[in-house]
Amino acid sequence: MHEGNFTQDIVDAILNKLNKYPDAQPEAVRVYVGEMLHLVPDSVRFHYELMTQGTRLEGIKLELQEVPVKVQCHHCAYEGGVEDHHMPMCGRCSALDVEILSGDKILIDSLKFVENTESVSLKRSEDHGKF
Repeated sequence: MHEGNFTQDIVDAILNKLNKYPDAQPEAVRVYVGEMLHLVPDSVRFHYELMTQGTRLEGIKLELQEVPVKVQCHHCAYEGGVEDHHMPMCGRCSALDVEILSGDKILIDSLKFVENTESVSLKRSEDHGKF
């Protein structure tokens, strides 16, 4: 169960970002989770609830969205999805010489605040990439 470690990194990154907005009350957090990480959404939510108790994130909705694996083949230039995210290979020629384009990271996408319904994007200003 590696969900706990990933979730702790997510919570720490969000709390760190919230330090820049001391008066704002978060309402929701949106996180994109790569399919290759094999995280169980219910387990991530469970750990999130435990880890946010007594913090500014306690009771704040965690929106999780799974990101499918996409690759680019160095052999035939195919770009697209894969049949099996456990062993990403080209969907056209089955070559293993592929570059992973998506589905292998966790991305904290945005925080939505109650006070002014402002959304703060984390993906453009900071790279939270792989944890």
